[in-house]
Amino acid sequence: MANWSELHEDMIALIVNQLVDVEDIARFSCVCKPWNSVVINQKKQRLSRGSAPWLMLAKRVNDQIGDDGKIRTCYSLSTKHLFKLELPEAQRRRCWGTSYGWIVTMGVDLNINLLHPITRVQISLPSQPTFPRQYTHRITPKEICRIYLHKIALASNPYFWGTNNNTTITPPTPESSLVMALYGEYCELAIASPGDKTWRSVECPDEKTNDDIIFFDGHFYAISYKGILLLCEDLCTTQPKTIPIASPPDESICVNRFYLVNLCGDLHLVERSSPRIENEVGHDLHRYHYETRCFYIYKFDFLTKKWTEIEDLGDNALFVGNNISFAISTSVFPEFKVNCIYFTDDHVSNYKTRFCDTGIYDITKNAIEHLNVDNDVLSKFSRPCFFMPNI
Repeated sequence: MANWSELHEDMIALIVNQLVDVEDIARFSCVCKPWNSVVINQKKQRLSRGSAPWLMLAKRVNDQIGDDGKIRTCYSLSTKHLFKLELPEAQRRRCWGTSYGWIVTMGVDLNINLLHPITRVQISLPSQPTFPRQYTHRITPKEICRIYLHKIALASNPYFWGTNNNTTITPPTPESSLVMALYGEYCELAIASPGDKTWRSVECPDEKTNDDIIFFDGHFYAISYKGILLLCEDLCTTQPKTIPIASPPDESICVNRFYLVNLCGDLHLVERSSPRIENEVGHDLHRYHYETRCFYIYKFDFLTKKWTEIEDLGDNALFVGNNISFAISTSVFPEFKVNCIYFTDDHVSNYKTRFCDTGIYDITKNAIEHLNVDNDVLSKFSRPCFFMPNI
C-alpha cells in the first residue's frame, strides 16, 4: 500500500488548491505532518482566492457563563453543515462580519476586538467610550453593545501585519493597518489603528449619516443614506475628512439601505428595499418590522462619476447585511446560487417577532428564499453575519 505521507510536495499542493471549503482543508491538514506543512505554506495563495462563506448564527445576550456559552454556531452555506466553534472570546459579545475571515466583537464591557474565529487570534481596537461622539441620553452598556457600532472595514488583511510571539500585532505601515468604523446614533465615521488609544472622527460636513463603508482600490469610501458616494482622505493626519464624489443613481428609489461592494474589480452599489410591515397587535415589542422585498445593483464609472444599473451579476453572488459586503465567483464556488444576493437581518430594532429578515434574493426570478437555519438566528442582541473562514 502506498504511503500517502510520501507524496511529492507539489502534488499535495495541487490537491490543496482544489479545496474551497475550510472544513475540507482542516481535515486534509490533519492527515499527517507533511500535508499540514503544505497547507500552512499555501496559506497566502488561499487568502488571495478566498473561501466558501459561512453564516455565523446569532448568540443571545443571556448566554450561560459556563462552557455552553463559549460555543458559537456557524452554518456552512456550501456543505449545509452546522459547526460548533469553541469561542470564549465571543461569549456575551455582539459580532459583525468583516474582511479576510475576521469578525468584530463588542461586549457589555464595551471593548472592541478583531477576532479570527478559526485560530482564535485577537487584535484589540480602541474601546467604545473613546469614540468622538457618545449618546447624550442615558443608555445601558447592553443597549450600547446592541445598537452603537454598525460596521468595521479593514485596509488590509491582519494576517500580513505580522505577529510577535503569536500575540502582538505589528502593522507594517500606518496606512495598511487602518480600520474604519461606522458608528453611533447618526452612523458617523471614525478611524483608528491597532495600538491607538482612541478613535479619530472622520469629518463629513455635508453628509453626516452613512449607510455603508468599504476599502476599495487603496481608499476608504462611504455611502450616505441619501446615496451620495464619499471618498475618505487624509486618514493618517489629525484632520481626516470625506469628499462627495458622486450623486445617487438616477434610477434610485426610496430605499431602506445602501451597500458598497467590490464586484470583479469594479465598485458597485446595492440598494435594498425593505418596507416597514405592521405587526399584529400584541405580537411584538414594536408595532412593525422590516422585510426585504428586492434589490437593485449599480456599477460605478470613476471617469464619468455616474452609476449605471445592471440586472445581471454574471457568475457571481453577493453577500450583504451585518458584515462588510463581498462577492464570490459561483464558478469557483458552484455550491452557491448564481446571480443571487445573500442577505442577513441588519436592523437594530428591538422587536421580538419570530421573523428574521435573512435569505437569498434571486435576481433573475425576482424572488426571495428565506434562510431558516436555526432558532439562534432570532436573537435580538446579535444578528447573524457572513464571513469567509480561512486557516
